[in-house]
Amino acid sequence: MDTLVAEPLEALAARIRACTLCRLHEGRTNAVPGEGAASARLLLIGEGPGRHEDEQGRPFVGAAGKVLDASLAKAGLTRGEVFITNIVKCRPPENRKPKADEVAACRPYLEAQIRAVRPAAIVTMGDTALKGLLGPSASRTAPGRRRPRHEGIPVVATYHPAAALYDRRLGEVLGSDLARAVRLVAPITRPRSGRPRQSRRVRPALSSGCAVLDGENRILLLRRADEGLWCLPKGTVEPGETLQETAMREVREETGLSVRILAPLTEITYSFYSPSDDANVEKRVVYFLAERTGGRLKPEPGFDDARWCGRADALRRLHFENDRNVVRRAFEALAPATGRTRGRGPAASS
Repeated sequence: MDTLVAEPLEALAARIRACTLCRLHEGRTNAVPGEGAASARLLLIGEGPGRHEDEQGRPFVGAAGKVLDASLAKAGLTRGEVFITNIVKCRPPENRKPKADEVAACRPYLEAQIRAVRPAAIVTMGDTALKGLLGPSASRTAPGRRRPRHEGIPVVATYHPAAALYDRRLGEVLGSDLARAVRLVAPITRPRSGRPRQSRRVRPALSSGCAVLDGENRILLLRRADEGLWCLPKGTVEPGETLQETAMREVREETGLSVRILAPLTEITYSFYSPSDDANVEKRVVYFLAERTGGRLKPEPGFDDARWCGRADALRRLHFENDRNVVRRAFEALAPATGRTRGRGPAASS
């Protein structure tokens, strides 16, 4: 709806509050246009208003809203820094899922909000939001593809905050996905972690990653834009994923490359204090030896360089001894896993 594109958000909200384009207006108390910063770098999309939202005319003010606020805080954000809206702006009866024609009726408003805010990244919360934005075939776990985009804007698909009310693990995933979206928007300086502190709660964390080798006996390293530290691709294991699936997904998302797992490699454990949630984290990271099978090397925002390094060069670049130990194990395992000889050269390439 081109007539909505140039409208200020306030004028667009007035149109939404008066809208009668679908049946949902018949039972509403208030339409819920959305709220947040007009120049937000992140735009969050949920499914639709619930009872509390219908009563107050604001998004995410009930129990799911508390989960969202906590997840935003974990990612270093507040509501005032993002824009929050829904696929449909009026409450469906009995909180049922919106029907296709209801989503279609609200679609021009959503498109106008995206064009008005012009976010650097979009976060869809729940399947309804994801499919409503990108189409019925969209999936947050689709294998073999890079991060989806909408009109050139990267899209991060995560769980709806309400899901975390029934499975607390999903709240952790939501927070991690929001943090990932922040990295997409712009590299940030993260709160510095430190030694574990006394009398703090303990939070376990599980990640997996890959030591990725190319055909010339070189290993792939990434450099974090915020701290300038070189590292290996890895990330949080999400509910329902195997360790191998997580490792391959993280490589694909962080580097653009597809890989094949050759063998389990090693695992490391360490503890640190996390200032973002005032907790001591007991982290376990499982690494796999993998080889590149396709894709084009293009680091995800949040990383400012990626290099294929020989053994000596990789050991020189890596900051943490744990990462250096993973590289040593990778080159020790290289010949048995691939039939190739071990590479020690200093060469590196981007």
